Amino acid sequence: MWAIVVEMVCDPAGSDCRWVIRPNQSLSWRGALRIYLVITICVMGTALAFALHGFWPVLPFAGLELIALGTAFYLCLSRSQNREVVSVGASVVTVEKGRHEPQEHWECPRAWARVLLEQSPIAWYPSRLSIAYQERRVEIGRFLHEAERRELADALEQAIRGRD
Repeated sequence: MWAIVVEMVCDPAGSDCRWVIRPNQSLSWRGALRIYLVITICVMGTALAFALHGFWPVLPFAGLELIALGTAFYLCLSRSQNREVVSVGASVVTVEKGRHEPQEHWECPRAWARVLLEQSPIAWYPSRLSIAYQERRVEIGRFLHEAERRELADALEQAIRGRD
């Protein structure tokens, strides 16, 4: 089962649409903590067994390994909390980015907004989706798969140009 990565919400009149774009988070904080605790018990149990047999230098390395693993879990899970909200209103296009609250805010007149989907010159690099106005632009959907990025570009283009 796939998690919803791009969620579109429109008001009943259809005048305002909003897309909430987020990374796919397949592991919750609670689940990660459980896995980390199980790994910690196994690693420290093994390290203590080696230490009791005279191989005490194993203990600091086991500790460093657990610190590195905990840091990796934290960084991955905190990045999965990022959200991008793209709103297309009657007269303005707004993009907000952040974790728990908007940390970046960008807006432009809907009549002048352009949706750009730029293919990379290198075949295996992903395309870049952005909304542009004059010389300013904001990139969205960096963590989406290529097909999802194309679908989002089409939906945004339709919403921006569809109601003139």
